[in-house]
Amino acid sequence: MKKSLLIILVAMCCMTACKPKIHGLSFLDYDVLNQVAVQEYLQPVHPGVRGEVPFWNKFSFKFIYAPAFDFDDVDGAAAYVFSAAGGDNTMLFTSDTPRAALTPVWGELPYGDIALSVQAIDADKQPVGEPQVRNFKKDYPFIGPYGAVSDDYFGAALKAAEYIHTCPIGQLWLENGEPNLGYRFNCYACKIWSATVQCECFLAKNKPELKDEALKIARNAAAALMKYARPAGEPLAYFPPTYFRGNEGEGITGVLDRNQETTMFVEAVCAAKALLDLYDITKDKKYLNFARNIAQTYRNTQAADGSWPMKVNYYTGEPTIPAPCMPTTILQLAQRLKDQYKVKGFEDMVAKSEEWLWKNTLATFNFNGQFEDVRVEDHAPFQDLTNCVAVDCIDYLLAKRKPTEKEVKTCFEMARFAEDQFTLWNSPLGDVYSDSSRERIPFVYEQFDFQVPVDHSTAGVAMAWMRIYERTSNLLALAKAKALVDSLIKVQKEDGCIPTVMHNMEDCNDIWANCTFQSITALSRFAELAK
Repeated sequence: MKKSLLIILVAMCCMTACKPKIHGLSFLDYDVLNQVAVQEYLQPVHPGVRGEVPFWNKFSFKFIYAPAFDFDDVDGAAAYVFSAAGGDNTMLFTSDTPRAALTPVWGELPYGDIALSVQAIDADKQPVGEPQVRNFKKDYPFIGPYGAVSDDYFGAALKAAEYIHTCPIGQLWLENGEPNLGYRFNCYACKIWSATVQCECFLAKNKPELKDEALKIARNAAAALMKYARPAGEPLAYFPPTYFRGNEGEGITGVLDRNQETTMFVEAVCAAKALLDLYDITKDKKYLNFARNIAQTYRNTQAADGSWPMKVNYYTGEPTIPAPCMPTTILQLAQRLKDQYKVKGFEDMVAKSEEWLWKNTLATFNFNGQFEDVRVEDHAPFQDLTNCVAVDCIDYLLAKRKPTEKEVKTCFEMARFAEDQFTLWNSPLGDVYSDSSRERIPFVYEQFDFQVPVDHSTAGVAMAWMRIYERTSNLLALAKAKALVDSLIKVQKEDGCIPTVMHNMEDCNDIWANCTFQSITALSRFAELAK
C-alpha cells in the first residue's frame, strides 16, 4: 500500500473515533479531509448490478464519484476496453465487464466534459461490434475550506425568520386573517401556509418582543389551513388543499388550471407539522387534535402494500396518476406523534410503509421528483431525479433513536448520491452566472429539470451531512455540511432574506416560504452542533 494512502486511511479511522467539540471548527484539517475526499470519489455511488440492482444514472449528466454505466454484454467478447477522453487526455483500462466503474482512471481524468467509449474485444484483442458510448461531465470535488463567514448561525436563522415576518408573506396574514394571493405562492396552500406558521413559531419562540404578533400570524394561517381542509367523514378528511385559487384569481395560473380538483397526497403532512409546532408554543389542543386527525386519514387510506397515491382527486380521494408518493414525511409525522406526544396506533402503518420504502425506493434509488408544479406523470423512472427525496429518507431514518447499521450505511450512500448528482462545490455563483469576481459559493440544485442553485436543496443536503456526522462522527461529513450552510449566510441579504434561487437577489414575491424555513432549520441545527 502506498504510504500516502495509508496515511489517509489512518486519518479516516481517527476522524470517526471520537466526536470533538465543534466551537470554531478550527480542528478541521482540510489538507487531510481533502485527501480523504479524493479517495472516496473513486468509489461509485450505489452501482447497479444487472438483474439485481437497477442502474439509476441513465439520465445523469454529471458525476463527482466514479460512475458505472449499464452497457450491454457483447456476444463473442473476451474483454472490454474503456476509453475516457477529456480535454487533451485519453485514459484507457480493460475490464471483463462493460459495466465496470471508472475507478482505475477517475483520478486522472480532467474536470469537464468526458467522452466515454467501451469497445468489446475478442480473445485476439480484435474489436467485436461497435463501441458503446456515453458523454457526461466530471464535476469538481469537495476542496475545503470555502471562505470565512460569520459563525452566528442562529443569528442568521433568526434574521431569515424576521424577514418572512415583516414582508408580505407574514404581514398579509396579520392584516386580514385570510390567504391573500398578493403573495403569489400562497396558491400552494399546504406547503406555503404551513411554512409561514412554522417560520412565525420559530420567531415567537426566539424573539420575545415579536411573540404576540408572530403568534397572531401563525394562528391566522393555521386557521385557514383548518378552514379550507376537507371535513370529517370525507375520503381526505382534514387534508388542506395543495392548490388554492382564492377570490383574486391570481397565483400560478398555469399550474392551478391543470390541477383543478386535484391534490398532492403527501402535502397534508406539511400542515400537520406546522400545527404541531403551533401546539408546542400555545398548548392549544385543537392544533394537536387536527394534526392527529390528518395522521389518522393517512392510516385509513394506506394501500395493502404499504403505499399511498401521489396525486388524487381532492374530493373523492381517487388517484389521478399511477405513481405512488414518497412516504418518508408521512413516516416522520407518525414518528413525531409517537415520540413527542405519546400518540399510539400507527405502528402497523409505519411497518408496512417502511417495507414498501425499502423495496421500491431505497433498493432502486429511483428518487424521482414529486413537486406540485411539475407534471410527474410525464417522467420515466430516473428521468427527473432530485436530492429532496433522498434527503427526506435520510432525515427520517437517522432521526430514529437507534437506527440500524443498514440504515446508517444506506443513508451515507444516499448522501453521496445527493452530493454526486446535485451538489456543485467548485462552481461559484460568479463563474456560473458571469460575475467572475464572486468567491466560490457551493450550492445544490433541486432536480434534473431545475438546475439552478436553490436554498432549500442546499440546506437539505447540509442537514443530511449533519445527520451523518451525528451518527458516525465523520469529520468530512461535518466539513461538507459547514460549507453548504455557510453558503446560505453568504447569499443572505442585509434584511435577512435568503433568496430561494440563490444567485438572484429576489423580492418577497419570489421567495418560497417553505424554502426559507428549510434554511432556518439548517442554520439553527448547525448552530446547535457548533455550540
